[in-house]
Amino acid sequence: MMNNPFVSVIIPNYNHARFLDERIHSVLNQTYQQFEMIILDDKSSDNSLEVITKYKDYPQISHIVANEENGGSTFKQWQKGLELAKGDLVWIAESDDSCSITMLETLVKGCVNNDAVLAFCRSCKYDVQGNKSIYAHQSVLLHDIVMQGTEFISKYMIEINVVANASSAIFNRTAAMSVDKQYMTMRGEGDWLFWIELMETGKVFFCSDALNYFRFHGSNTTNIQVIKGISAIEHKTTFDYLVQHGYLEGIPQKIEKLRLLNCWLGMNFENKKIKRDVLNVWDRNRLGRLYLLCSHIKEGFKLIASLV
Repeated sequence: MMNNPFVSVIIPNYNHARFLDERIHSVLNQTYQQFEMIILDDKSSDNSLEVITKYKDYPQISHIVANEENGGSTFKQWQKGLELAKGDLVWIAESDDSCSITMLETLVKGCVNNDAVLAFCRSCKYDVQGNKSIYAHQSVLLHDIVMQGTEFISKYMIEINVVANASSAIFNRTAAMSVDKQYMTMRGEGDWLFWIELMETGKVFFCSDALNYFRFHGSNTTNIQVIKGISAIEHKTTFDYLVQHGYLEGIPQKIEKLRLLNCWLGMNFENKKIKRDVLNVWDRNRLGRLYLLCSHIKEGFKLIASLV
């Protein structure tokens, strides 16, 4: 890869007018300036377009595209951005997030110096007041990492999506275009599948510095997808992919599936129907739930016996 690769920054937006100025300026003010910016609006109902059009004459802005109808998935916007992108590398800078001004420079160097197809950094949680805190999902990543993608998947991507936030990552555009388009059909967990398939094409670089600010707020897409059961149901697609491609060979598949089923049993979804739908996707014949119930009863009797 060339020493100063051109980067396409894609900002997919839906109803994040109140965060857009900060997001756009966090990109424009980067210490690395070899980039174009592509802003995509998915038929927002707030004043997003009013905010976006303020920047239409900035030289870094190569495209502003406003959908006439809502596409229903941010991953369709990702693909649209990829098809418009001219860069060697791509950064999907989510419209409600922010970052350090050195993030892009750090990740570009990580890609170039390590010949990586994906480079990402640690994220910290960022609330609407701008307060930052530790993001626990990446606690297993203790230091900088350079690793073959398949090894990284086996070590870190089985139980959780440690990339966590698209805004924290840049990646090779050519490699990304080779990824199967199944992720586009998903609404919540498509990024997990996308990162896994992308990692299979080469090396991964992780920077342990918290340079990305992952915004958490009431209308945060991640939170909504979880309580509506979308993430849990789509997680099954990613789980099946991991099984089919041999990543769970060292882990008993039934044990991992039961662990996840037990997780969904304890999850507070929006309503009982959603929980039932999630459990039926993961446990159609109900044998898993029966096994867990028997296990819990057995543990209960052990506890009682220990107290007598």
